[in-house]
Amino acid sequence: MNKNSLVLPSIILLSCIFTFSLYGEMKFSNEFNWKKPKVKNIGNAIQYVTEEFTTPRLIKCAAVKIDLTTAGLRFKATPRSKKWGEKMPDFPQYTIYTDRMTCRKFMEESVKKGENMLVVINSSPWSPWQPPWNHPHADRTGLIVSEGVLVAPPFRKYPSFVVDKKGKHFFAIFKEKDDLSNIQHAVSGFGFVLKNGKVLHKDNGRLAPRTGYGLSSCGKYLILFVCDGRQKEYSMGCSTYEVGEFLKYFGASEGLNMDGGGSTTLIVRDGKKMIKLNSHRNGAERSVGGAMGIIIEK
Repeated sequence: MNKNSLVLPSIILLSCIFTFSLYGEMKFSNEFNWKKPKVKNIGNAIQYVTEEFTTPRLIKCAAVKIDLTTAGLRFKATPRSKKWGEKMPDFPQYTIYTDRMTCRKFMEESVKKGENMLVVINSSPWSPWQPPWNHPHADRTGLIVSEGVLVAPPFRKYPSFVVDKKGKHFFAIFKEKDDLSNIQHAVSGFGFVLKNGKVLHKDNGRLAPRTGYGLSSCGKYLILFVCDGRQKEYSMGCSTYEVGEFLKYFGASEGLNMDGGGSTTLIVRDGKKMIKLNSHRNGAERSVGGAMGIIIEK
């Protein structure tokens, strides 16, 4: 191997580490108070808030807290594509499982069907992710189950947020040959960042927009977190390690790092108004391979 070929990757890695050490890590000495006046409520089941920090760097983020014991609450994930199981015409090495769409469109289509979807957030990563980046379908999303229907099988060791048919909520890693018949809902992320109240291993500190899912120690609350990033004068982003810190701060004991970057999206519907709690550069909203909606039957 040409020694010069190692120079650029090394510079990039050192740059990432230096950027992280320059600004430091986000740390919290106490837990967020969900009774603050600025916290907004959607009925008795959902609370949401936006937060801004200037140290260790400029960060804008948002969190949603959902009471999982609420009567009529259910989850809906991106459904199967009409071409489910077929090979992608533009990438025949991949199988079609879902059709990419924005989180906003996912919510709009649900509401048009008469469903009272109040929260939507991006979830699973997907393939292919290569030029021209506008392919309409998604494969390798990790486990997705929507309303009891298998949408996509497990992939690698992606951990999943799961609701079983008895209404139990938990995080788990499934293998391709595992029995999935008892799963009502599942979406997947990249990895665990919080376990038993302990934030897991540190990473190289690469700052980016992030999405995280968390569960409280009592199992009663689901915490959804997003952080804006890559906007120097607005919000610089956080590391995957810090996703764990934020999830713990907002009340979680267990947590996953989900797909992030330009995919990060969190929208709530308060009354008739859809409110996007994060901000993308240039106002863009990416079509994603997996989204999760929260519905409360009226």
